[in-house]
Amino acid sequence: MKISFHLFKKEWSDWWRVLPVSKKIAPIVLLATYWSFLIRLNGLRNDLVISSLLPTVLYYMGPRSYPVFQFTLPLFLTSIIYDSQRYYADYIRGPIHVREPYEFDKYFFGISTLTGKLTPNEWFQIHTHPILDFVCGLAYIIFIPVYVGCAAYFRFFASRTGTYLRHPRSILLRSPQMMWGFFWLNMIGYSTYYWYAASPPWYVALYGLGPARTDVLANVAGCARFDNLVGIPVFVNWYGKSADVHGAIPSLHIAYPLMAVYYAFRFGALKKFTVGFYLLMCFSAVYLNHHYILDIIWGSVYAVVVAFSVDMLWNHNLKKAGIVVPGVDPDDNNPSTSLKPGF
Repeated sequence: MKISFHLFKKEWSDWWRVLPVSKKIAPIVLLATYWSFLIRLNGLRNDLVISSLLPTVLYYMGPRSYPVFQFTLPLFLTSIIYDSQRYYADYIRGPIHVREPYEFDKYFFGISTLTGKLTPNEWFQIHTHPILDFVCGLAYIIFIPVYVGCAAYFRFFASRTGTYLRHPRSILLRSPQMMWGFFWLNMIGYSTYYWYAASPPWYVALYGLGPARTDVLANVAGCARFDNLVGIPVFVNWYGKSADVHGAIPSLHIAYPLMAVYYAFRFGALKKFTVGFYLLMCFSAVYLNHHYILDIIWGSVYAVVVAFSVDMLWNHNLKKAGIVVPGVDPDDNNPSTSLKPGF
């Protein structure tokens, strides 16, 4: 441990010595500026302190923590930008669509009953089961950790071992795109909230199809059944921090798992797990009354388009930089391992 500490200290000192002054002070200045704005807006919360302080600490820890800093930076930026919407959403949002998503699902996916045609959301709210409440609620809690976990697996594990489809070096060079794909997927999703704002099905259940109200708070909808089962207000505390009620389209709950599916097939691992989780999330979004099937379709299209676009751009940048993938890992003394197929 003593040797490791001295090695860390030497590496950090060497890194700090050659770091430009601008890069030494920029992160702490950005952090102080961000906190100052939040304080003035009365919006400084513990979770925002953590999501802005952690990447700063990781950055200043130097080269040893830099891979973790690179990996988590898109996640922290997404968190900060998502929360910022509460301050400007109502000023730039276009017309809110309450009836159109509801009528779309009712027309294309409606279920005929003795009382008339119901949307799948409406049908499931009168056909619930405790097991489904628990499984779907749990899926709704872990949907971001699952994506980040898959990305971490490829970045920090499969990049050393490789898969049946990809050489370790190929995964090492390409896996960072997963988190940046996550970031850009969110940015495009958030922008959609403004040019096509859409109310979720729970809103229609509570307030009807009339003119949209912007003064309502986020609702846990079917997730309340999960809270009741476990006896802990998990979703009540979580959804109380939601930044935008009328942001049902696209369903990012669905988009993240499908993007994980894309990379699972791209890198050659976790295929069954990611496909299964994607299907579970599609069902859960409707069953818990948080999304229409239209939202799921829209989110799925976004996931495929963004993942493919980021993938192709990553390819282009690697080629532009003269990096050949796959290639022989400079640290790999076994030439046979460089013969695994796939770019």
